[in-house]
Amino acid sequence: MKRTVFIICSILFISSFLFAQKHEPVTVKAGSSLKDYFSFTERYLYPEFTQGQGFFKNDRVISLKFNYNLLSDEIEFIQSKDTLIIAKKEQINSIVIAQDTFYYHDAYLQKILSGPLSVYVKRRLEIKDIRKQGGMGQENRSSSIDSYTSLLYDNGKLSVDLKIANDLILQKTETYFYSISGYDFIPFTKKNITKIMQGKEDRIKDYIKTNRIDFDSREELLYLAGFVSDLIFKSPAKR
Repeated sequence: MKRTVFIICSILFISSFLFAQKHEPVTVKAGSSLKDYFSFTERYLYPEFTQGQGFFKNDRVISLKFNYNLLSDEIEFIQSKDTLIIAKKEQINSIVIAQDTFYYHDAYLQKILSGPLSVYVKRRLEIKDIRKQGGMGQENRSSSIDSYTSLLYDNGKLSVDLKIANDLILQKTETYFYSISGYDFIPFTKKNITKIMQGKEDRIKDYIKTNRIDFDSREELLYLAGFVSDLIFKSPAKR
């Protein structure tokens, strides 16, 4: 039985659309498009473009209707009836849509837990394999996947209408990050989280071992984050 650690400054952010923890691979058949396999509600986090605000490092703030494209890992916005993406992502401080906050660190990271130790999720649609007639994959698999990935994108935007030449094996994935300062986005792995607090490594290791933490499980990582946040909150160095 895992112990839920409640801390006053922790707020769990619940998305309007809860992405599943693990996703089965999807085979997109040759001659079809991504739109044939992923409906609007599967492609986007929100059922419709939702009012939000973009905060930028030059102190500029914009208020527009945004949506997060789960397939392309892009935050899109509506302007003059056109659907656009943010080109200069390095200038983003944060994007707030409804109750959700996103940051950009090589990809969009959605904050799912706030506190002394904040947790973020990165979503991605990965090409797992390319199936050609007569067999699975190609001799230079990595090169083929890179080429197909480039083909699927037009000016950074995923081409959901593009007809696929070969069968593609696609899978939605989630990876997790944590931060103490709010800017140091660190992969949420056993190795990284164990060494987060000098002198309390054994307590974190014991918690991971006793509770059999699965680092692919959002729920279990949030339990662990709550435990570590409790340690930080009670640490004299953090008072």
